[in-house]
Amino acid sequence: MDSHAAKHHSPEGHSPETLHEISTIQVKPIVAFALVLAITALATFATVKILLDYMNFNYARTDVPLSSLAKPDQLPPTPHLQVVSGQDLKELRAKEDAALQEYHWVNKDLGVVGIPIEHAIELLAQRGLPAREETKSAQ
Repeated sequence: MDSHAAKHHSPEGHSPETLHEISTIQVKPIVAFALVLAITALATFATVKILLDYMNFNYARTDVPLSSLAKPDQLPPTPHLQVVSGQDLKELRAKEDAALQEYHWVNKDLGVVGIPIEHAIELLAQRGLPAREETKSAQ
């Protein structure tokens, strides 16, 4: 055999002309890795399950029960949620407009009456703004 042919022969007796690789897959490390991966996944799942069960138990233990004075059919204190959007605002504006356009008692005991705004503007134009009395300063 010449030196060129000796270089290309492998110890197993294969020649380079066979044109395929020799299978070198090792099954044991792959199976071991798969087992370690499965065991790690199961251990992680068990740990998370145990922690969640503990937290749920702890939450249930510290949850404050509903007071015996609370009635399920009783409405909460005001302000309540608006059922009809904008209705409260319309009612408020109607009351304000009524107060600006009509005569009404502000304080009946003291004889204070509210007058329509248009009439108040006319009276203010006739009489003018009230002025302060000037005090004589010490000279």
